[in-house]
Amino acid sequence: MFRFSLQKALEVRERVEKVRMKEMAEKLARQKGIEYQIESIQDKIAGQDSQANQAKHLGRIDVNQLKMLIAFKAKKKLELNGLNQAFQKAVAETEARRLALVEASRQRKTLEILREKELKRYQKALAKNEQIQMDEAAGNHYFQHHHKGNHA
Repeated sequence: MFRFSLQKALEVRERVEKVRMKEMAEKLARQKGIEYQIESIQDKIAGQDSQANQAKHLGRIDVNQLKMLIAFKAKKKLELNGLNQAFQKAVAETEARRLALVEASRQRKTLEILREKELKRYQKALAKNEQIQMDEAAGNHYFQHHHKGNHA
């Protein structure tokens, strides 16, 4: 029965790879969440700009509305700056987790390759032993029939 000598190490590496995959997924989800927030703020700014342009075209805009629009855009730009910084940090964290996952996968695959090589050696040794037994059985069979023929 084949038993990989480094099976426990392979199982550990498989678990590490799963953990790294989960960590990367979490970081990627965070990154996507920030990206969604950025897009949402940009959409709100575009919507307010569109409304202001329509009001300006229709001649229905006053100074207070312009002041509110300017204040709104200033506030949203501050939020965007903070989100952009958070996004850059999230991208860096996602990349770090991706690299950790790649390394964990490489380490797991290395052990899987070793397992395959060990399995091939085991199968080769098994086949060799079977061949030896078959040769021995054939030799015994030949000897028994040849020996009986000489005594008869």
